[in-house]
Amino acid sequence: MRAPPRDPQDEAAEIVERCRRLEGGGLRTFVEDPPFVWDRAEGASIIDANGRRYTDLYGGFAVAAVGHGHPRVVAAIREQAGLLMHCPSAHPSRVRAEFLEALASIAPKGLDRILPAMSGAMANEIAIAIARTRKPAGEFITFSGSYFGRSVGTVGFAGKARYRNALGVRQQAHMVPYPYPLRMGEKSSDIAIAAIEQLIAPAGGAGDIAAIILEPIQGNGGVLIPPADLMPRLRRLCDRLDALLIVDEIQSGCGRTGRMWAVEHCGVTPDLMTVGKGIGGGMAVAAVLGRAEIMNWPADSFTSTFLTNNLNLAAATAAIGVLKDERLAERAGRLGEIAGKRLKQSLGNLRSIAELRGIGLWFGIELMDRFGRPAAEGAREAARRLRDRGVLVGRGGYDDNVVKLSPPLMIEASQLMEALDQVSEVIHEIAA
Repeated sequence: MRAPPRDPQDEAAEIVERCRRLEGGGLRTFVEDPPFVWDRAEGASIIDANGRRYTDLYGGFAVAAVGHGHPRVVAAIREQAGLLMHCPSAHPSRVRAEFLEALASIAPKGLDRILPAMSGAMANEIAIAIARTRKPAGEFITFSGSYFGRSVGTVGFAGKARYRNALGVRQQAHMVPYPYPLRMGEKSSDIAIAAIEQLIAPAGGAGDIAAIILEPIQGNGGVLIPPADLMPRLRRLCDRLDALLIVDEIQSGCGRTGRMWAVEHCGVTPDLMTVGKGIGGGMAVAAVLGRAEIMNWPADSFTSTFLTNNLNLAAATAAIGVLKDERLAERAGRLGEIAGKRLKQSLGNLRSIAELRGIGLWFGIELMDRFGRPAAEGAREAARRLRDRGVLVGRGGYDDNVVKLSPPLMIEASQLMEALDQVSEVIHEIAA
């Protein structure tokens, strides 16, 4: 006798239970209740295991810059899968050459050497190691709110102590305040630079500085945009100290801010720049870009088994081509300006909005409660209600009180505006 058909609404619950039964602790799988079970994705939409469609306003942690399942990326993966998938990093391949050339074609001028990586955290580990080999006894400076990944090699630089504590890793850098105009006032860059100057003073406690490492715009910190003078002042400071300026463009790059790289807004070229997320087209690809005189490790200093997986690199080469050919950075600038105006019109007068920040297709809506305190529960509730309405957003901020929006850069204007209207309605409900 044929079994009765399964209720499709049971699919997600069954998948969650199968994962819960076998998965070890530590991942984010069960932070949400119930967890959101992905099944398919296309363009700027996610379809869950029960067949419901959602507008993706956070891009899978800002990965889907060219959209989910872009036809050119899918075609590149299919073609490469039939030719060669695994190629050890000890052996060159045509695909690796194409990837390096593609990435070099969008790199900031002067960053003419590339080392591949499999994740943003790995790219940051490589950059940190390069700085350490240049000055073995050197120390690092970074900023409150920083986020460079959750690996053992990067979490010691995290601006949130809870990330370090979770893995039992000690702080590995001197921390100074990141310029935060909302909380520090219009002279926030002065405060940050003064803190560094105090650290490196004869009685400041810091030794020889190997590098200053930072995000040009903090992503996990809540789309925190510093004043325009910060990066030029850090560039001059690093030159004075003979220290490297390491910039993490893993979230802010690949057209997210309306330029290919966020550093283009301030005209500063770092010594090392880490990239990832959007360049992979959905595959696990990252890299370190730098100047030739710095990226001069001897052969066999660094490797990993799947470092130059040809399937991943073929996808990344295609995704970079899409970024360029479809002019997605410019599109993000134009569409982001329209989206920003729409958000300001609908949310600008709400007392529960501490600040609405945005650049390109990247927005942070910082919430506060009726007493003026960071409203983490409000941001959490907003994300939950929006999910119920078929819109996916992220959360972040120093106090987890920021609703983050980082949609695919190819999202249709009509789909984006409809989703933004949902965001505004939900925040108005919470503020009522």
